[in-house]
Amino acid sequence: MRKTALAVAICWCSLFCVAQQQKVDELPDNYKTVLTDSFVKVIRVHYGPYEKVPVHNHPEVPTVFVYLNDSGPVRLTHYDEKMTAIVRPPTHIGAYRVSAGKMERHSVENLSVVPSDFLRVELPGFRVEDPNLEFRGKAPKDLLHDISAVEFDMPGLTITRVVCVDATPCEVQRPSAHAIVVAFSDVVLSEKSGADEKRTELKPGDVVAVQAAGALSLSAAGREGAHVLVISVEGEPLQR
Repeated sequence: MRKTALAVAICWCSLFCVAQQQKVDELPDNYKTVLTDSFVKVIRVHYGPYEKVPVHNHPEVPTVFVYLNDSGPVRLTHYDEKMTAIVRPPTHIGAYRVSAGKMERHSVENLSVVPSDFLRVELPGFRVEDPNLEFRGKAPKDLLHDISAVEFDMPGLTITRVVCVDATPCEVQRPSAHAIVVAFSDVVLSEKSGADEKRTELKPGDVVAVQAAGALSLSAAGREGAHVLVISVEGEPLQR
């Protein structure tokens, strides 16, 4: 019994020390940065079927987790003052979670034959552990009708869901500041500024930054209606 306990302690200590030595910007290949500026950093995350991801660090920053597929459960083992394991329930495409953010040191195990794909939208302009930054947005049950709804709103951060069921463009309320658009289906995004028009075709999981100028509209580019999340960030990033 003592030998077993000692072996577990040594294993935990080894994982803890490796994570301590890891640089903040060093992450396993499961994490790919797809967009970054002073207001937001977007990281695409992929856990393959039954994949185990070694212990690693995530920075102390408020984050919006945007789920890109219907996944199975995922086990997260945290290595802080003590080792604890939690199981993240299955996720659903279009759902998201707003987190107040804290330093995380954990390993990951996908417990399902289904991959898990999501985005980490890191928000450096917000204070860590702000209680207002705790929210869960559910995946919509009805994608057969147009939707334009603000689902989360606090000073400096707004999250809006937009669904446009056919190829006729739907106007999107223009963000008052910097924003990103996350696509859950094939979408044509149109940005107009004066006489100029920019059209961008998005695939499911794509992310694009938009500026607060002119008109914004979207339309379906495939059989399914256009379905996006607009995350708007206002204000200057905090000096850390």
